[in-house]
Amino acid sequence: MESISGSDQTAQGDVAAEPHRHVVTPVQIEPFWTLVGAWSVLCGALATNPLRWTGETFLSLAFALLLVTVSWAGIWILGAGTNRAGLLRGCALSPAALPMLPYTRPDSPAGRLGQGLSRLIGWWREAFWPAAGPISVMGLLVVFLAIVLSLLLPSPVRWLNLALVAIVAMGMVWRYRGHTPLAAQSLLYAGLPWLAGFLALSRFRWQALLIALLLALAVWGELRVARGLAGGPWLLHGAQVGVAVLLVVLGQPLPAGGIVALAFGQFLSSLTLRFGGEPAAVARRTWPWLLAAMLLAALAIP
Repeated sequence: MESISGSDQTAQGDVAAEPHRHVVTPVQIEPFWTLVGAWSVLCGALATNPLRWTGETFLSLAFALLLVTVSWAGIWILGAGTNRAGLLRGCALSPAALPMLPYTRPDSPAGRLGQGLSRLIGWWREAFWPAAGPISVMGLLVVFLAIVLSLLLPSPVRWLNLALVAIVAMGMVWRYRGHTPLAAQSLLYAGLPWLAGFLALSRFRWQALLIALLLALAVWGELRVARGLAGGPWLLHGAQVGVAVLLVVLGQPLPAGGIVALAFGQFLSSLTLRFGGEPAAVARRTWPWLLAAMLLAALAIP
């Protein structure tokens, strides 16, 4: 797994010397974020069955891929991937030198307004902008890109942005409480991208929604496996068995059997956890099986 580690000792010394400045908490980047997000979009597009390979199809698919892997990923990292509370808490309001109106008394309304404005400008200049100014500008850019791409895609895809806002908000709350928002990440890795690829090329169907949610559960289990957390293997394998049951209900027993076989292969790999296996190594071995199950599920939707 890739990660962006904490700041070096020099930066920590600077923060200690200037307590009113804050740095943004580093972002944890999960394994294969771009791969899993793009793969989910492609699987969602293949689930439209039959997929018509036209110029319009390729263009819509390209817009959906950009929306997921650039805009949504950027919004998540800048929103739920950083600790905003640590940035604002304890920032000293260093007054800025602002000229006052002539004959203005400090205790008058105009004087108090000027003092408050000077403190606000000082906080912005000395605390907020050095720590979060560039990141805030990047946030505005990715939000603008998301709006533009959503307008170029069919209207059902635009509603997914509301789900994105709810997922990012859930991730921010969870991270504020000191936890890694794995459930929210799984929805952003698999569930939402799958629906984006599907709705970019087809109308809404409940089968696609159920499979997207089940695959998000499987990804959640995979993320828990990678961290050695309890319940990870059960989520990973159980969600894929749920996909197989749904395919049987839809009249696709052969693909359902293939997904069960793929889940069994992951189960054999995860057995090493009971004998002291390294969780990260187990996750690296089971990711390809899960990606194959996602593809098979997409091709099996009638």
